[in-house]
Amino acid sequence: MEENTNVSEKNRLTALMLCWFLGFFGVHRLYAGKIGTGFLMLYGTICSAVILAANVPIGLMCFITMLAYVVNDFAVLALGQFKDCYGKLMCSDELK
Repeated sequence: MEENTNVSEKNRLTALMLCWFLGFFGVHRLYAGKIGTGFLMLYGTICSAVILAANVPIGLMCFITMLAYVVNDFAVLALGQFKDCYGKLMCSDELK
């Protein structure tokens, strides 16, 4: 069987579940090898929690911003357009 070089080794369904349950912490991006943006999402969530403790309206705005990133990643993953750190599409095992 011919291998597709544009398909990632990472499983899209795994990344989708990680995004659903741990999306605010950027775990799905870390799984895809996107270390920088994964830690940036983690940092943003921690900063949002600290800001929320100090000022509720601004903290909520920060959390809503982080939620927008998570929802965007979830939608891109669900549509099968999410790429790993090498620019390869992540898809389910049966599509490889």
